[in-house]
Amino acid sequence: MGARRTSGTGRAGRGRAALGGLFVVMALVAGACSSSSSSSAGGGTTAATASQTPVDGGSIVIGVTTETGGWNPHYTPPAESASFILSSMLEPLATTGEDLSAQPFLATAWVANDTFDRWTVTLRQDVTFQNGEKFDAAAAKGSIDDGINGAVSGQAVKGLFKGVSVVDDHTLLIELTQPWAAFPNSFLDSQIPVMMAPASLAQPDHGTTHPIGTGPFVFDSWEPGTSIKVKKNPSYWQTGQPHLDRIEFKVIPDGASRSAALQTGDLNMMLTTNPKDATSLDGQYQVIKAWKTEPEMIATNTTPKLGDKTNPLANVHARKALAYATDRHAVAALVGEGVDSPTSPFSPDSPWGRPEDQNGYPEHDVDKARSEVAAYLQDTGESSLHVTLTCSGDVDTTRIAQLVQGQWQEAGITVDIEPVEASALIGRLITGNYEASILQIYNAPDPDQLHYFWSAATISGYGGININLTQYSNPQMEAAIEVGRVSGDTAKRKAAYDQVVDQLNSAATNIWLYWNPFSLVADNNIHGLEGARAVPFPYSNPKTWFGELWKG
Repeated sequence: MGARRTSGTGRAGRGRAALGGLFVVMALVAGACSSSSSSSAGGGTTAATASQTPVDGGSIVIGVTTETGGWNPHYTPPAESASFILSSMLEPLATTGEDLSAQPFLATAWVANDTFDRWTVTLRQDVTFQNGEKFDAAAAKGSIDDGINGAVSGQAVKGLFKGVSVVDDHTLLIELTQPWAAFPNSFLDSQIPVMMAPASLAQPDHGTTHPIGTGPFVFDSWEPGTSIKVKKNPSYWQTGQPHLDRIEFKVIPDGASRSAALQTGDLNMMLTTNPKDATSLDGQYQVIKAWKTEPEMIATNTTPKLGDKTNPLANVHARKALAYATDRHAVAALVGEGVDSPTSPFSPDSPWGRPEDQNGYPEHDVDKARSEVAAYLQDTGESSLHVTLTCSGDVDTTRIAQLVQGQWQEAGITVDIEPVEASALIGRLITGNYEASILQIYNAPDPDQLHYFWSAATISGYGGININLTQYSNPQMEAAIEVGRVSGDTAKRKAAYDQVVDQLNSAATNIWLYWNPFSLVADNNIHGLEGARAVPFPYSNPKTWFGELWKG
């Protein structure tokens, strides 16, 4: 059987940021009904240029929104900020290029057989782990096996792997149970195969509290909920990197406090989803926008029964009533100026997206919403359409929920808002114990990384574990996501994912609200941010540009 080459050897590119494996089963909602935000095009001022000579030394402090329960993503689902922090210490086999395709990093090449179910992966030969252990095929196999079997990551790749074997010191053979042409983008370029030292994985907690990787910075200390500090890796494999001696990541959940800390000099850089920060600080600071990488939406649960209770949203007319009743542009305007509204999981700027008006999503129409309510009543014999909308109880999300509540009530829908504490909400969502919920889960550079949110295989019903949160599937969508996974033809994959969007929107499983306006704001003396500009940084896939940062 012939070999199919899908990547050549070469020096790793810089940018990297992406949601790497929707394996983040519960992180799928770690941000779930979190802070407000929205959408707009990305750009931003550029104070530093790649042509400047880096200066070594110094330290910086970066403000982030959330943290995690641990630093091995196979066992503790990392939220967006946590995956950002993790990237300073742990590195992937592949990184994301500017075209959003997988590019060589710790793996220098990967070759598939003709049926895409056997992949030969070649590894770099000049890398050691931060503790001095050798990075070789045996160590890489250990990390991949840990990911395949991890309590969190294993849910996303369950049943896909026959096995991983060592061919020689720097070559792995990965055998799959089915064709997987999207394997480099969907797996190698994800958080599942981040490389962790054998000594780290041998710890009782698999390195959750003290990760050891190949990255430019070494774990130093961690004060949960407050701060994590990393220090320079003196034996880092990329010559001349890292430039900084230290980075401290400070956890500041409140957006106003985080912005104030930047302006008083307590921070050198921050992540934010507040569009006002991006506009008011632009000019004084470097602002890198990624305002169309992750849509905020209302997921609807389509399972017929919620325990002993009939679920109204199992009826398509009820879901369509919500879609027509929702004025998504008004919601986006509430979030902030310049915020746009999506009609798809994929940005129109992405290789996988279409213009928003070509996705077949219902526009706001109160009369049509009322007609759908009437159709629901006729179908079910119910006297009213009564929906419970769950979300986190923070101020911003509550404002959005109340606006949506008013819009739905105008169409004759009775609405209860149910605020739920974030950790409890995760459990409610994955066990199917909700009717409708505000959340965000779609932020991957390759659509196959979203496969788990759409597959019938990840539906377990009420009380089970459902990565497919809406529990919606049909034969047409199953066929489309399978084409997207197994086909090596980009045009066929694009057509397949267009069908997925059409199916989601015709069934009104996702009520679209707004694009989250992620921004990275930094002092003008912070350099080396070209990678963050090249590839949208909100993706939860590892970012490979921390070693390039310098202060001058």
